Amino acid sequence: MEQPSSWLARIFVGVLLVSVATVILVAFNLLERSVRARLEAFGLNTLIAREMITQQDAELVVAGERGDRFGPLSEMGRKVTLRQLFSRAHTDVQQHMLVMTYAPEAAPQLQPLMGSSNGILCLSESLREDLVFNVTFNRQDTMATVRRPDNFLRPLVQENILLIPQGWAPEAERAGFMETVVFQRDENAPPMAAVVNAINNVYALDRRNAPQLNTPLHLVRELETLQKRQAQWRLLLASLLGLAVALVYGAIAVLEFRQNQYVTALLRSFGTPKVFLYLRHWAENAFLANVAAAAAIFTIASLHGKLFGTLGFPFQIVQPGSANPYLSIEIALILLCVNAGAILSSLPVAFGLRRQVGEILN
Repeated sequence: MEQPSSWLARIFVGVLLVSVATVILVAFNLLERSVRARLEAFGLNTLIAREMITQQDAELVVAGERGDRFGPLSEMGRKVTLRQLFSRAHTDVQQHMLVMTYAPEAAPQLQPLMGSSNGILCLSESLREDLVFNVTFNRQDTMATVRRPDNFLRPLVQENILLIPQGWAPEAERAGFMETVVFQRDENAPPMAAVVNAINNVYALDRRNAPQLNTPLHLVRELETLQKRQAQWRLLLASLLGLAVALVYGAIAVLEFRQNQYVTALLRSFGTPKVFLYLRHWAENAFLANVAAAAAIFTIASLHGKLFGTLGFPFQIVQPGSANPYLSIEIALILLCVNAGAILSSLPVAFGLRRQVGEILN
């Protein structure tokens, strides 16, 4: 490293190339984790069906259960049917709270949450558990107890939900409701795609509009597509990174070797092995390439919040239950390609050392 401008140029180019590759690959890594988190939050085997029942609907039934087209699902897993009312409740903790009713048949599914309460619950992820507060709904006052939704009901709880027994507010139910079915299939049950097809077929035979179905199928497809694109980008960036390092470092190494070939030939005439001279060039390139890569990765990791936080990614590098994205296979691949490029960049020097000493000194 006789000339500082030479190794400064190599470090600068290495930092620039590795920074671009690191940002792109870490972004794909974070995207994949985000989709996985959404998939785990919703549930891989969960289906939520919503059907609007209005006052004009012939199937509007206030007292008791209407015809249950989802009945066979009870044999395939866990199922509960709720009714989302159009009116909202007034409470001490929230002015307008979503209200859902449950039939007596659903009580066994909700019993673990009921405990010793009066049967009126608030499912919430934000309010303090076991908090008791006043509720006013349909000109009736009562008390509600806050419970955390279990894994079965968690996909349903996008906001605080007040659960009341069916028939407790008949006037509100006569105005119509959104019938909501939460289903969690057993592992040995038919696949979710088959369940969705069966539901659509039943509604088609009854000449009713199919309900709105929320399943993890779109998330699974999104994850598979993302993983495929990530693999493609990983291979492309790795190839380009290794090639760029090899070309830039190799070109500089050739220029330096030509400039210093007389000194190199003189050292060889004194008995210095060609292998030693080659290894010197390779070690120099490998050292500078790895210093540049480490500096780039450390800088990107230090600026993680500013770079990725504005894009909606977590500010924290390490999330609960996840590994550090800067200690992932993507970063290992970057380092591998950087070192492969350093090896390739030294090959021209190896060819240059094949010349006879006499040809150079003369």
